[in-house]
Amino acid sequence: MKNIKNLFELIAIKNPIHAKYLNKISLTNEDEIEFENLISYYLQNDISLQEQCECYLTILNDTLEETKYFIENNSYRYKSFEEVKDKVYFNETYMKKYMIGLALSSYIWIAHIKVRKYFENYLQSKSKHDNYFEIGPGHGEFFTKAVKSLKFDYYLGLDLSPTSCELTKNMVENQVKNLINNCEFLCKDFFQFQFQFHKKADLIVIGEVLEHVEQPLEFLKRAKDLLSDEGEIFATIPINAPAIDHIYLFTHPTEIFEMAKKADLKIKQYECFMANDYSLEKALKFKNAITMAVVFEK
Repeated sequence: MKNIKNLFELIAIKNPIHAKYLNKISLTNEDEIEFENLISYYLQNDISLQEQCECYLTILNDTLEETKYFIENNSYRYKSFEEVKDKVYFNETYMKKYMIGLALSSYIWIAHIKVRKYFENYLQSKSKHDNYFEIGPGHGEFFTKAVKSLKFDYYLGLDLSPTSCELTKNMVENQVKNLINNCEFLCKDFFQFQFQFHKKADLIVIGEVLEHVEQPLEFLKRAKDLLSDEGEIFATIPINAPAIDHIYLFTHPTEIFEMAKKADLKIKQYECFMANDYSLEKALKFKNAITMAVVFEK
């Protein structure tokens, strides 16, 4: 796969230490094809391999910097939306780099690779329904996979960042062609927007969002109010996973279990994915990053 090889070579030149990690990555044939297509998509949109390399290294280096702060202080650097909104969400230049870097990381970082596959398998297990609603689609990869699954009649994406809204819409339109007619994208704050569903959502996806808000419990409760009686919420929640815009610190999976109870939701299934391929016990002991994928139901 030429583009993957060339991108990895550029990253290795800029960050020789990380090159050792890249050499250990083992992708399936399907993953290689998808990753190659993602890189090609960005190239077609005038984002060169050099720029993609810079985007990836931006997210890598910023995460390492925040990890250093987390280890030294046992807390995330920022605690409020006000502190990060202009640094990240409403900073078009940075947000674009951040989202593209994260999209690339879903084929490079161990936990991100596993979470992506987990979501794909979850979608495949779903029967046909009416409404799909994703809050904070970011770079648009989950949303694109949902549309391609053909499991829903209507797809709504909501994000407070204008940059994310544009990136999601552009990616979906490029990947699904005429199916874009079944999609709607809104740039609004989830807590403030008044929804007018003709029917409630059958699946709500909240991918790495709850750690970005000051009151994740209230966020989850509001999502539940928009859920159909038989609907489900698919959420991915980072634990001990510092990033520049992570403001709510989850330290243990039990906190998610307790949050579900308080929101009057049941946990249908869950799985934890650890950075560096650690065991859950080792990751918790050393406060290493964990991504927990959870399916909630009423």
